[in-house]
Amino acid sequence: MLTYPAANWHHWSMNETPAHSASVPESVVEAWLAAQSSSNTRSAYRTDLETFGRWCAQNHALLLQADAKTVAAFQLAREAAGDSAATLRRRWSSLSSFYRFAILAGMTDANPVAGAQRPPVVIDDPEAAPALTQRAVDAYLATAAALDPRLDALVSLLAFDGVKLGEALALDVDDVTGRPPKVALKVRRKGVVDRVVLGARSARAVRRCVGRRRSEPLFTSERAAAPATAPRRLTRFGADHLIRQLTESSDERVTSNAFRRFFIASDHSASTENES
Repeated sequence: MLTYPAANWHHWSMNETPAHSASVPESVVEAWLAAQSSSNTRSAYRTDLETFGRWCAQNHALLLQADAKTVAAFQLAREAAGDSAATLRRRWSSLSSFYRFAILAGMTDANPVAGAQRPPVVIDDPEAAPALTQRAVDAYLATAAALDPRLDALVSLLAFDGVKLGEALALDVDDVTGRPPKVALKVRRKGVVDRVVLGARSARAVRRCVGRRRSEPLFTSERAAAPATAPRRLTRFGADHLIRQLTESSDERVTSNAFRRFFIASDHSASTENES
């Protein structure tokens, strides 16, 4: 989770703060963008918010009152306008980030993007990074195992077991049952708990990550919490930072989405072979 600069939340005047305004004060936008990690991200996110704002105005919708149906309609409109799958996913992420900020700043009560379906990953998307090979994934896993048990377990779950990043980060130690080679997870998916039986490699990696711990998040932050407090759950931001360590000295950054695409492609190939 991003830590937004709280000092910026109150830079706008009282007449700028109606929670259901048709427009968003520029000071709010600037405070949100200031929390983003790079100038490229800030530029892209500004464009995405402006595009959504114009679409709302043209379709008689209020940006700060948008619901999941509004976001879904916007996504369909942008798809029809020719946005690539990568651009659609980025717009989804940027709007979700904005609404999370708006909630914390008291500008709105809910994140409508959370109720909309995320644009799917398209394996053949020309804007996506090249698909990972089995050899590349094996190399990343060897590095992960040497660096950090959390990284080893996380990458293995993403690449080999179809567990999404958000699902993995929501896991607790108590959700892990069994011993290698037979280890299973209780994974929460849309309010339903699924039992996921892990492959042998993930079973070993997850058990190594668990160690002797009980009743705490499976993936925790390394930042020390106050004495006598429970360990902090690893956030998406923390997970991205952890995964970046795999390619710290390279210009090509591997991401959780790349490992997810590898799983989807591998699973599709396996299904095709089984059917033939």
